[in-house]
This record gives sequence, structure tokens and C-alpha cells, in this order.
Amino acid sequence: MSNNDSLVIRFAFAGTALLTEGDAERKSERQLATKQRQADVLEIAHNGSTTSTTPELLKAVHPRVAVISVGAHNTFGHPRLETLQRSADAGVAVYRSDLNGAVSLYLNGTSISSTAGEGPQGRFQQFHPALSTRQ
Repeated sequence: MSNNDSLVIRFAFAGTALLTEGDAERKSERQLATKQRQADVLEIAHNGSTTSTTPELLKAVHPRVAVISVGAHNTFGHPRLETLQRSADAGVAVYRSDLNGAVSLYLNGTSISSTAGEGPQGRFQQFHPALSTRQ
């Protein structure tokens, strides 16, 4: 069993979608990028490791919001700066559990609401995919 055997699931509700990819790495993401549809929210794979969140996947999925589930001060140095930079370059707002605490996302079919603990993203934000300026 390898990280590339991780279960990848796309949840969709009316006009909103979330993609979660477990610990998938470049090999899986390359395949996903050729098949994957857009998702408003991306759960960044492998705790923000450099082996995941490829530019190809970000371009294919084109998320507005991403969540990185990662422990504070972990020995792996996750999330990695390269992964955060790729997300920033793609214009993705990132929530991190090490900085924001527990993150909850609510998809109602027309918008995505999120709540998180204290951190740079604030306590509550709402995103409207239909009103997005994305191409």
C-alpha cells in the first residue's frame, strides 16, 4: 500500500463541490488532473507535503479554498513552503489546522461557508462559487 493508493473522493452538492485526496502524491495527481472536474474546496493531500498539490491538479480542480490538516510543529515540516506557494500562486485561500484549529466547511449548493479557530483567515468566511471571477 502506498500513498498513491489513497482514496480520492469528490463530494458535490448542486453547484458546490469538495475534493479530498488523502495522501495522494504526484503520480495520482497527474492522473486526477486529466480526469478531475472543478471543486470549490480542496483538502490538500499528505499534510501539505511537497509530493502533493501539483500545479497540474490545482489548474484542473481550480479550488477557491483549501484545507491542510496538519499538526503544529510536526517533525516533517509540513505544510511545506513549496506547497503553500503553489496554492498562493493559484489564488487559493488556505486554512491550516495548525494555525486555524478545527475547520468546518458547509456546502449548501450555492455557496461555501467555513468556520475555523483563531488565525489569519478569521472565524467565519463565506464563498460564493457562482460569483467567482475564475475562468
